[in-house]
Amino acid sequence: MPKSDHRTPSLLEPQSRGGDIAEGGFSFQDHVVLARIPEWLAQEGFTALVKEATGDVEAKFFAPGQGFVKDLIEVKDHMLQPAEFWKEVRRFQEIDVGSPGTYIRFTLIGAGASKELQPLLNGLERVQGSQDFYEEQDAVKSNSVQEYIRLVESKNGTQKDALFLMEKVRVETAWNTVRSQGEAVFKQTLVDYLEEYSDLSGRVLDDIYNHLSTFIRKNRNRPILRKELETKLREKIPTNQIPALRPILIYTATAPKDNPSHPGLRFDWTRFSGGEARAIAPPQQWGQLLIDLQDTRNWIENHRNTKRIILLGNRRLSTCLAIGSVFSAVRGYTIEMGYRDEVWATDAHPTAETPAYPMTHQILGEKGDHLVVSIGIHRDILIEVQANLGKLGLLGVPLLDIKGEQPITSPAQANGAVKNIKNLVVQSLLATRSKKIHLFYAGPAHLAFFLGHRLDATAPIICYGWIGSDQYSRTCQLFSENI
Repeated sequence: MPKSDHRTPSLLEPQSRGGDIAEGGFSFQDHVVLARIPEWLAQEGFTALVKEATGDVEAKFFAPGQGFVKDLIEVKDHMLQPAEFWKEVRRFQEIDVGSPGTYIRFTLIGAGASKELQPLLNGLERVQGSQDFYEEQDAVKSNSVQEYIRLVESKNGTQKDALFLMEKVRVETAWNTVRSQGEAVFKQTLVDYLEEYSDLSGRVLDDIYNHLSTFIRKNRNRPILRKELETKLREKIPTNQIPALRPILIYTATAPKDNPSHPGLRFDWTRFSGGEARAIAPPQQWGQLLIDLQDTRNWIENHRNTKRIILLGNRRLSTCLAIGSVFSAVRGYTIEMGYRDEVWATDAHPTAETPAYPMTHQILGEKGDHLVVSIGIHRDILIEVQANLGKLGLLGVPLLDIKGEQPITSPAQANGAVKNIKNLVVQSLLATRSKKIHLFYAGPAHLAFFLGHRLDATAPIICYGWIGSDQYSRTCQLFSENI
């Protein structure tokens, strides 16, 4: 494509104003949008949609560490023909070049596809559907890509077209039923993707459909926020039947292959996993980890109606502390995690029947600006912590050592233990007149979450991670603007 042909996408170009100019396909388009809403709401990062902008429909998603990504959707209320298909692909390419990085995907929706176009679309679906299964070096994957390139070239396309289609374009042609059965399609997708609505009566589902469809038809050329859609979806449900808001899924990956298509907000923390060598990321990268978590928290508070989080995946102890500190109790968050086939939630508070968790503690040293806190659960780490203080510039610093030898048996007991640990830390800060904490922790991961979740209002905390051979290295700094 010559440089002079590159079109910078604009909201005022004719293609973007198609809905303003021609109303013919609007009913079909609205039915597609309505049927798509439950699928979007089932994706944790979905943020907003807009009708009649650069594309017929655009959906915006939040991705941790990346910011916002968009899916541009063109909707055709008829059977796709080769000429129209290639025209839309060319426009997608122009938009991608004119606004690089804005759109992660382009979607073309139609009410069917011609016989001439079907082989091209079938091949695209097969190649895209198997991408996550095969490794890059697998011959099956490379052979399939080359075969699809040849197929595209036989249809007057180019290798560049084939690669663009495989990487950035999704084509959906099974939408013919939405024309006459739009309401039924919406109701089915609602219970398929949001199963918490599956017990509602047919009459309530009718009310939801009518209410939401009116809202969608009245709003175009402006962003429709996720919060608005969730609110509209629930406004016509009787109070005693309103389902609980589904928690936010967060998935932390410690290897690139860890559930690459997980529906939760996915953090790629490969560089923080340490691997077999226990190599640890430098402090500036840990600082970026905190920024990514804080950006995610800001997104949640602006675009979600809940602050309850389900945490999945794997992670180091320092990242457990970081997650707990960012999504803290004082900001209204609750974190759930699985442990031994049980759900441990940070809002499980101790009662009179909850057994106290026995701990011992001692303070070594007198006063100073810094306080070393050594916490060992099932493991005494005092000697190895002391052996690391010299290289870390902490010799002679007052030290609070806390030990627990018994297992923690419940989330309520964990919260009780954290309360006692925090009290000991606060008392030690006052006694030593320290203004900063250096935290060394060895113990169960769930207690690290609970600890980070409630250690606010103490002092800035520098965390240290174990890297093997009784050695520790600095990781992240919590509760400080100067990360």
